[in-house]
Amino acid sequence: MAGILASYLKKIFEIAVRGDATEESYYSTLEGLLNEFAGISGRKNIRVTTLPKKTEAGNPDFRVWDGKQNIVGYIEAKSSSSTDLDDIEDSSQLKRYHETFPNLILTNFFEFRLYRNGCLVDKVSVARSFIVHKLKTIAPVEYFGKGLK
Repeated sequence: MAGILASYLKKIFEIAVRGDATEESYYSTLEGLLNEFAGISGRKNIRVTTLPKKTEAGNPDFRVWDGKQNIVGYIEAKSSSSTDLDDIEDSSQLKRYHETFPNLILTNFFEFRLYRNGCLVDKVSVARSFIVHKLKTIAPVEYFGKGLK
């Protein structure tokens, strides 16, 4: 898992260092990470839709499927330079999403927060965004999470 995360963070850095990236510039890199993780964790049927069509609560950036036409959850991504997801957590957008989507991940591509039925159940930071955005270098993998080696 450490190798997958290191590769992911290198790709994030390569996008950020160009200086012209938007939030959407990182989407394919996150989708790649999700697909790789699904593969190594035995969930090869998982499918990710980037920028799915709008729902009644809005338009989360990603929809995750179980391979059997069942939605597993949604992912809302924010700018990779957003260092404080706490402010975003209290936004009206996230409140709507919490009310509508039972499984939601909020991420800035470095930190991932998992919510179930509107309640934060876990969060993990794989690296620090300031290393990429302020120090202009590839961020090292700092945290693997439970059972991820």
